[in-house]
Amino acid sequence: MLHRFSQTPSDTIATNTPLGYRSDIEVMHPLYQVHDINSRDIETARRIVKEMISVGGGLVQVHTRTMNEDVDDIWDEDPDPTYWMPQYFKATFVPQPLEFELTQWGVDVANNQTEIAFALSDIYEKFGERLLRTGDLIEVPYNSVSAQKPKYYYVNNAQEKGNFRYTWLYLNCQSSLISGDVNIRPATDQIQLIGYDMPENVVDHQ
Repeated sequence: MLHRFSQTPSDTIATNTPLGYRSDIEVMHPLYQVHDINSRDIETARRIVKEMISVGGGLVQVHTRTMNEDVDDIWDEDPDPTYWMPQYFKATFVPQPLEFELTQWGVDVANNQTEIAFALSDIYEKFGERLLRTGDLIEVPYNSVSAQKPKYYYVNNAQEKGNFRYTWLYLNCQSSLISGDVNIRPATDQIQLIGYDMPENVVDHQ
């Protein structure tokens, strides 16, 4: 057998030998590892995210859509949606300027898009793995001297963002403004006009 001068005797040790003769657990899960769900660094990052949103965000109401029998499984749409009672969260968003458009029914507010960010840990604690999905509504505060005030935003898409050590910190929702669409708007403001008692945990628009 020819001698290989590029290889030292230490290189001939089997590669499957544990470094320092440690156990498999110590090799696979060292005391310091980047991906550790119980890491104090991840807890600190989540706490900082919640505090940043609490300081710089506004108090919003999240109306989660119920899963009725008439939900389209392909397009995930509900022609006659109902919603659970709203839950309160702090969220950050950029209020979009009002844009009016002339429709056949008169003047209406244009369908503006906005991004609303939540602390993922807050949403997960309240809704579990469901998080937020298409069809949910977010009611945001909007201080304006105008009579037109954007209020309800329809969630088009929700995705995790802000990766830290293989852990997501934020939940960003791409939302569309719905100002006059009574078909998908919860009628909590119209309960007195309708004149019937609402269920304890579901808000219906009919």
